[in-house]
Amino acid sequence: MKSKSDMASELRAPQVKEIFSFRSPELLSGTGTNRSVVNIFTTDNAYKFHQIKNKNYNRFMPFLAFRGVGAESNLTLNKLKPLLILISYNFRPKYINIAKNCGFLLSLIRSVAMCCNCCSVRQQKIWVFALGGLALVLGIVLVAAWPSLSRQWILGMLPLAPDSFMYKRWVATPMQLYSTFYLFNWTNPEDLNTEGVKPNFEQLGPYTFSDYKVKEDLEWDQPEVTYYGRRTWHFVPDKSNGSLEDVVVTPDFPAVTASFLSRKYRRVLRKVMNFALNREGGSTFIRQTAGESLFDGYYNELLDFVEQLHSPLLPVPSGTFGWLYQRNQSKTAEGNFTIHTGRGDRSRMGDLLLWKGTNHTGYYSGECGKVNGSTGELWSPQRQWDRPTSIFIPDTGRFLNLYPTENVTVDGIDAWRYVSTELTLDNGQLSPDTKCFCVGQRECPLNGVLDFSPATYHGPFYMSHPHFHMTDGMFRENTTGLQPNASEHSMYVIMEPTLGAPLKLRGQLMISVRVVRDEAIDFFKDVAYDHYAPLFTLVLHGEMDDNLRSSLKLALNVPQIGQYTGIAFLLVGLTMVAVGVYVSRNHKWHNEQRPEPIEGVKANNKQVDATRGNR
Repeated sequence: MKSKSDMASELRAPQVKEIFSFRSPELLSGTGTNRSVVNIFTTDNAYKFHQIKNKNYNRFMPFLAFRGVGAESNLTLNKLKPLLILISYNFRPKYINIAKNCGFLLSLIRSVAMCCNCCSVRQQKIWVFALGGLALVLGIVLVAAWPSLSRQWILGMLPLAPDSFMYKRWVATPMQLYSTFYLFNWTNPEDLNTEGVKPNFEQLGPYTFSDYKVKEDLEWDQPEVTYYGRRTWHFVPDKSNGSLEDVVVTPDFPAVTASFLSRKYRRVLRKVMNFALNREGGSTFIRQTAGESLFDGYYNELLDFVEQLHSPLLPVPSGTFGWLYQRNQSKTAEGNFTIHTGRGDRSRMGDLLLWKGTNHTGYYSGECGKVNGSTGELWSPQRQWDRPTSIFIPDTGRFLNLYPTENVTVDGIDAWRYVSTELTLDNGQLSPDTKCFCVGQRECPLNGVLDFSPATYHGPFYMSHPHFHMTDGMFRENTTGLQPNASEHSMYVIMEPTLGAPLKLRGQLMISVRVVRDEAIDFFKDVAYDHYAPLFTLVLHGEMDDNLRSSLKLALNVPQIGQYTGIAFLLVGLTMVAVGVYVSRNHKWHNEQRPEPIEGVKANNKQVDATRGNR
């Protein structure tokens, strides 16, 4: 039996166990070498705080009591375990500023008390092994299954729908595009009939316009959507070299077209055509500004005369002409498009199904006249290296194939570079499948030049790479001033193949007109050299901005991020389980008592040992 004095002595000198110590210049401010050391202790039999009696620090005693912590607090589980705070000071009283951090220290003490004292040994084991096992399971799932699951999840966001992820990035131009024009100025039109002097053409420009397109009048019929595209162009002087007031001289292609079309008629009708050209303003060349040639338009007497005839053979809509006249901000200029949304078949996402309500353009025969390819605004994901990408160009009424040639890296994104080759504008000389691009009853041009007449009222117009790049030399032999360059005049698309995202693109085509001697037409009866006269080059180019590239990088890295996170979970889980096993084997859980041998068992063990020793 313990005496009352022994019991009182225990209460006066409680058994104190230190939890942790730390130095905190933030909690107790001072200067020079002044610091405070805070030691936090627990005790099982101290039910009241012991005041620290020091004559120099009596004014801080209310603070040291930590009102709300101790016997009056709610931090109890098995029994009340108040805290005894012993603060040793090593600085002058005048520098003490402890009160301002009272809230932080109070929260810290409560957290420690909750963590260390609220759980039994069994509960601690449950928490540690359960959390460790959960981390292991999460790690295994993330490492093994996350890459495929995340890819399917991301690909599932791509198909178009009114409320889909891709909709806002498709309904309006997602990246800044520019339409750049180069005009060709005929510098010596007066020498058209002079032997020994070939027509010379000087390239003017670039004249750059921002190109913005928004889809309107959408009609959804999954997996298809039909829409009109309203395009808006704005001149960008900073990206241009020249003014829209620059004067440009070109062959009088309305007169050239009239002369060309009259050749299939009898001589009498050709004389009528010659009379009309002489009377209605025909000429060998015309002069207009760059702006008039492109968007503003200019009045042409010959076109006005033909328009007033209202002939179905010559359906000229207006006496004013410009290559893009009345197309700025027009919704119907390009017609409507029906594309595949990708629902049910992501490999067809973005494929053009109908143009102007039909699946055949009527410009070319057979397969060459079929609507095919992408509009260039939406591409299918998971692309294959051995398949070209096709782009449908409504102004030409045909598609162009670009072929993958190399792997490139753009701002850390692995991509494929698709470029135009000699097959892009082939007319059957290289591939029999493209023979149908030759127009019936007309001479088929050599490889690299496409007969553009179906889209230009059957005039003598042709389409090629700028400066007749990748064409036969005969297209340049009777002119001067053209200098083809592979790096400047080719077409390409740099595309990330997994998600089908274009990082950078440049598409460009040149339109030219063929001028030949025609003895029945006064303006062209003395032409010295038959030639292909370049008129203009259109370059459509753009590059994905930084925000879109960042989003693309994140989407591509989601599988790897998940795997790295899974590895981290595995390490955490293994560490927790290993620590739990170690602590269990060594009986080092908080408040766990190491099992002591029973006295009887100890005595028996001693007797057994003594007996063995005697033997």
